[in-house]
Amino acid sequence: MQLCFYLLLVLHVAEGCTLENNWQRTDITAYTGESVLLPCYCTDTNSKPETFTWEAGKYWKYWKLVSNESGQYRGRVQLFNSHSPGNLSLLISHLTEEDGGEYMCDAGSEFTFISLTVEGCRLENQGKIKEITAYTGESVLLPCYCTDTNSTPETFTWTKFSTWEEISTESDQYRDRLQLFNSHSPGNLSLLISHLTEEDGGVYKCDAGGSGFTYIRLTVKVVRCVVSLLYH
Repeated sequence: MQLCFYLLLVLHVAEGCTLENNWQRTDITAYTGESVLLPCYCTDTNSKPETFTWEAGKYWKYWKLVSNESGQYRGRVQLFNSHSPGNLSLLISHLTEEDGGEYMCDAGSEFTFISLTVEGCRLENQGKIKEITAYTGESVLLPCYCTDTNSTPETFTWTKFSTWEEISTESDQYRDRLQLFNSHSPGNLSLLISHLTEEDGGVYKCDAGGSGFTYIRLTVKVVRCVVSLLYH
């Protein structure tokens, strides 16, 4: 009985890692700025491949090694096999559109493939001008959205014509009067200006870098107070 058990144990160890979805492809979509898990598992998570690598390519060729030492992925990838030897999955953080492409988990004679699509920010009303009228003392929302509100532009700024200097809560004109919403919804780049003055009128530009830009022409009208005199 002991001999039989020993033989089964030897056979189990000799089998090594057999990958789930061996030679199959999985399609994954993620968004810029997020993290994504590229799954790769041995069918027995206690088993361990002798060697394995992750490689990335375009058009299912031009393969290159993915590691924390490589320029594109430096400091952005994480493996899990040190905690679970049969978990060969790869986590990529702070995604960029350049991370999109094909990935191969290579465990020797076993392979699995991931086709990763990374959606970036594409602005609604790209390159167009929107007209907005508001009144002194009120608040106004200058809308600027990625078409997919889950996506995150790598950078974005609000500027105002004619100097096109960046608008900031630190600037004298707008001090403590601005609010952004991207911390709650990454694709919502809208700008709220409160306590409007006539000087706030003008043309504003929401610039999401390579993702595009959109314009707002804001007209601020003065509220006229009408005093009614009642005669008795």
